Amino acid sequence: MFYQLKIAENQDIERLTLFVEKAGISSEGIADLIDYFVLMENGEKEIVACIGVEPVKNTGLLRSLVVSDKLKQAHIVTLFQSIQTLADKRGITNLFLVTNKEASVQFLSLMGFQKLNSDLVPAEMLTIDHMKDSLEDPNAKVMIKSS
Repeated sequence: MFYQLKIAENQDIERLTLFVEKAGISSEGIADLIDYFVLMENGEKEIVACIGVEPVKNTGLLRSLVVSDKLKQAHIVTLFQSIQTLADKRGITNLFLVTNKEASVQFLSLMGFQKLNSDLVPAEMLTIDHMKDSLEDPNAKVMIKSS
């Protein structure tokens, strides 16, 4: 199957919102951050994966990662590489993420992310509701990648 990556645009807001909500993830703020999202579409132009960055100055929080179960790990790697490229182009030098899955930590380590003690998260990142909410989970693991 053929898949294509693209930076989301205003005309993608509605279908991206539906795709994220269908996965049970909050779509709050997507409209305001639409040009900080990367979409992966199949040959029929249906979204099969997405990831976004919520920026604060020169840092950003990866959010709204949704991946169809039809995709292979190589597709997910490509999706991560593309969001990192987009972040670099937008002047974001530190990417943070929060996961509560230990299996994700291993994959993300291979992608260049490192574990960070949650008490070392910069105050500016705690202004992001998603970051604050995620850190309430006792299994939350913060990771960072610097460019």
